[in-house]
Amino acid sequence: MNYLAHLLLADDTDASRAGNLLGDFAKGSLDDLAELYPAELVRGIKMHRAVDRYTDNHPIFKECKLLLAKERRRFAGIIIDILFDHYLCKHWEKYHTLSLDKFCQQVYQTFEKHPEWRAGRLREAFPYMQQENWLTNYATVDGIALTLQRVSRRTPRVSGIAEGIKDFRKHYTEFEEKFHSFMPELVDFVKQWKEEN
Repeated sequence: MNYLAHLLLADDTDASRAGNLLGDFAKGSLDDLAELYPAELVRGIKMHRAVDRYTDNHPIFKECKLLLAKERRRFAGIIIDILFDHYLCKHWEKYHTLSLDKFCQQVYQTFEKHPEWRAGRLREAFPYMQQENWLTNYATVDGIALTLQRVSRRTPRVSGIAEGIKDFRKHYTEFEEKFHSFMPELVDFVKQWKEEN
């Protein structure tokens, strides 16, 4: 899942949300990260990694991969994660009591209060994330196009990701149906993971 989904699934604390977002930015073993960050934040990183493994191996994810053009399937993990954040925005009220805008503002405030938690690329990306309100931009098709373009510029190796917007537009309804099938299962998985960890 992409940024917004990881933040939604986190516990309702600054450290847990930060950790669940940092899973995409903080590299290294959990033991090494435990020397840098509070335990609750490291648990959030661990949760992020568990969610990624669960998602990547889920049959619905594999079905979504087949909706992408063959030349883009090697980027499926990135593209589908971003597309699913669009549907999460669209159906946000099913998953959280706060409005999407208020929730996202809380996330931005967390990293304003704790600049020491901005690891890796997040250190440079956070000002843009906040200023351009990346998290709520997923709500529009244009926002998804912009996000895919932004990701595709990271290295020449992933430049084809931007073209994922074609698959999104072509299979919009199918992706949405698969999101609705997948998300409740993911929520159940995270609930069980939290009980065991």
